[in-house]
Amino acid sequence: MSEPINIDALIVGGGCAGLFALRAMRAAGMSALLVENNSLGFGQTTASQGILHAGVKYSLGGLAGDDAKEASEAALEWVDMLDATKGNLNNVRVLTRECYLWRTSGVRGAAGMLGAKLALRTRPEALDDALRPAWLAGVSGEVLTLGETVIDPISLLSELAKPHARCLLQGCVTNVRQNKNNVDIEIESSRRVCVRARHLILSAGVGNQDILGLANIADTPMQRRPLRQAMIRGALPMVFGHCIDGAKTRITVTSDCVGDVASDVVWHVGGQIAEDGTAMSESEFAVYAMTEIKKCVPALAFKGCEFSSYPVIRAEPRTGDGRRPPKAFTSTCANVTTMWPVKLVLAPMAAAAMMKQLSITAPAAREPLHWPADLARPVLAARPWDTAQWNPIA
Repeated sequence: MSEPINIDALIVGGGCAGLFALRAMRAAGMSALLVENNSLGFGQTTASQGILHAGVKYSLGGLAGDDAKEASEAALEWVDMLDATKGNLNNVRVLTRECYLWRTSGVRGAAGMLGAKLALRTRPEALDDALRPAWLAGVSGEVLTLGETVIDPISLLSELAKPHARCLLQGCVTNVRQNKNNVDIEIESSRRVCVRARHLILSAGVGNQDILGLANIADTPMQRRPLRQAMIRGALPMVFGHCIDGAKTRITVTSDCVGDVASDVVWHVGGQIAEDGTAMSESEFAVYAMTEIKKCVPALAFKGCEFSSYPVIRAEPRTGDGRRPPKAFTSTCANVTTMWPVKLVLAPMAAAAMMKQLSITAPAAREPLHWPADLARPVLAARPWDTAQWNPIA
């Protein structure tokens, strides 16, 4: 085997968390490289609906906890990055700057709106009945607007990866050996590569657990939170928002165009139905999901539309009750740092926390370093609807 590549940091995982980590380290002058065993964003980032949550969704129980407040602060940081006042992500495709928040009728729905009116920095505003969009006709509960941005996750990945294209490798980590001051990592790519790094940064979602095992680190337990996301394709309005019932988000809908015809729209649907659908078959979930969606958006008949769904596993640090952790997670053991951003909006904060944890602040003025040109490069992952099997909606 050839001599190892000596670098400051190797990042494993090419989703948005890993790319934000690479960006932060190279901005600090470090020699940092990234390896991804599939395609950029494969798994959790491409399964994301692209919502930069402003914290309201996490306050529906009536209290604005750490998760709501952290998401609220992070969402404002994103506005600066997308507007190029900070972070230079102004070419990321923004799908909307405003979402709707509406409730189903009944006492539970009314109670759920209380949390949405807490004093977070981004607050929902009541919408006059005359200004409701046509697709919300027939909704008897309250409707609000929320200054919540939705982006195209693939566009984000593209913008993060573009300046660092020669720092990205497609390959699989096969061996990790910790030494006193560095980590030796073997990678199987178009040929075998050995890297010696001062820091090994894990941002591979579910894959973190396997690499922690290779490094003989057992004190960073992971939990898997399975979901099943729904998709509807057809002549639909562009919809962005949350239908709530009590402390639950019944459905969350984001939209995008699929093809050259403006009326060919896909809805990406999550929320409570995504949690409920994990034990269902594809056909059972289709019936259940469409029943819920039609109750939440009664004005639409979905005539001529098609349905599909796909499973996704959210990888997170373990919590006592198995629920979603409230904050982005970073933990360092010896020379290995593990990251789980928990949600898309917190990915830059997870990278910043990693830099702080490793005491990386001032530029190190290292010579730029890239992967050898003969090694394989990862491509962008496909959007979920681009590879879906579609079925007509009855």
